[in-house]
Amino acid sequence: MYEIFSNKEVGPDIYHLVLKCEGLEKEVKAGQFFNIKLSGINSYDPLLRRPLSVFDFSNESKRVEFVYKVVGKGTEILANYNPGEKLDLLGPLGSPFSISDRQSANIHLIGGGMGIAPLYLLAKKLKDLPIKVFLGAANKAELDFFADKFKNLGVEIHLAAMEEKLEIKGTALRLWDNYLKSELPSFVYCCGPEPLLSAVEIKALKEKIPGEISIEKRMGCGFGVCLSCSCESRNENEKNKRACVEGPVFAFGEVKYCE
Repeated sequence: MYEIFSNKEVGPDIYHLVLKCEGLEKEVKAGQFFNIKLSGINSYDPLLRRPLSVFDFSNESKRVEFVYKVVGKGTEILANYNPGEKLDLLGPLGSPFSISDRQSANIHLIGGGMGIAPLYLLAKKLKDLPIKVFLGAANKAELDFFADKFKNLGVEIHLAAMEEKLEIKGTALRLWDNYLKSELPSFVYCCGPEPLLSAVEIKALKEKIPGEISIEKRMGCGFGVCLSCSCESRNENEKNKRACVEGPVFAFGEVKYCE
């Protein structure tokens, strides 16, 4: 059980949840997630836990942070939790982004919608490199919190929105595509809706650029038993991969998308 330090709305139906995690023994890595129980005592509604990607983690202050959007019953319940209350979490779960061998100074991070959230801790780990971050959402209000956090890291950031013109009016994909015309990165990280992941992967592989995606899937157990988050492998000799165990981070070309 983790005590809530804060749970504040930071955008339209977007919340920043900070938990005290004094009892957490494992190091939390960028790209991992926690499965959160939201049903009350003696209740099974909602039945399934909700997976949330880690937004930030500090071993020094013993806090783990998430950013989520209210889109259904589970997240609506979560938004009504207050500081001092406690949550039942499983985690950290899943495979993280690979960062130990990133010596290049030419790395791009691409995030769409709430897929931006897991890229923040990644950017924090890579901030000593001159990385570029490309973020897209429906409008500026959905990006303001994220933009401020990334800017505080001192990284180069570019913004796009569908409903209004920021750097461009459009998607994170279109924004990133504009930069590809003048600069090819040596590695790409991407998280967001599957059409974004697929399009970024296609463009990157065409240019022979390696990278990783973090895939968003509905999950039941969170540790590989229920198989509800299975992804079809592109390798005919391999079985399906579980987003909660082998993922949610996969290398480009590793899994197929359900577009």
